[in-house]
Amino acid sequence: MLRMSYMPSDFHPVLLVLGNADELMVLADALEAFSESGKLVVLNDVGIYSTDTCVTLEECDLESDVKPGLWKARPGATDLVWRLPKRYAWIFSNEVANLATSGEPAGSVTLECEVMKEIKVKVSIGEWEDHYLTDETR
Repeated sequence: MLRMSYMPSDFHPVLLVLGNADELMVLADALEAFSESGKLVVLNDVGIYSTDTCVTLEECDLESDVKPGLWKARPGATDLVWRLPKRYAWIFSNEVANLATSGEPAGSVTLECEVMKEIKVKVSIGEWEDHYLTDETR
């Protein structure tokens, strides 16, 4: 099961996404589809399970005042909005797909827009037990 959870921290908050190779392709495909259409996508609705986090992909224009990256939807919330230019989504899609198809038993990629204080997305394969981020451990 492809799963995700927001891990708050004062210094390095992260959205942790865990799954096997086939499952990670769900995220890669969602990012690729978003890179083509720019239409709003709720990651929970495309097959990424979470007990406590909802992530919405939203198109962002680099020429606007809106900062790209992953941010809390509102203070104190675990709902997140991931504002991405379509080009970034395409790059992130390829990074996740490369991880999924690498054939390596374990590894990860960090997806970020390199904006101060953004929440980084850590996508991992084989580094965590299968039940981590499920109801048994949350």
